[in-house]
Amino acid sequence: MLERHYRQVLDEPVPALGDMTPRQAVQTASGRKKVAIWLKDIENTTVRAQGSGGAMAAYDFGWMWRELGIIGLRK
Repeated sequence: MLERHYRQVLDEPVPALGDMTPRQAVQTASGRKKVAIWLKDIENTTVRAQGSGGAMAAYDFGWMWRELGIIGLRK
């Protein structure tokens, strides 16, 4: 369920990305930086959720970084 949701998000406008989709945003250097910040924010939110357990706590977002071609920005 989570993966289906996040696969859809890659093709939906994201306010934090200037209402561009993540796939659109990674087409420019500044967009790649914004997408990296956005993904890190999602991951950090997930880390904070680990205390409550559940599927979100164990979710690996690595595939999103790879699919968007910005794995090198994941530090």
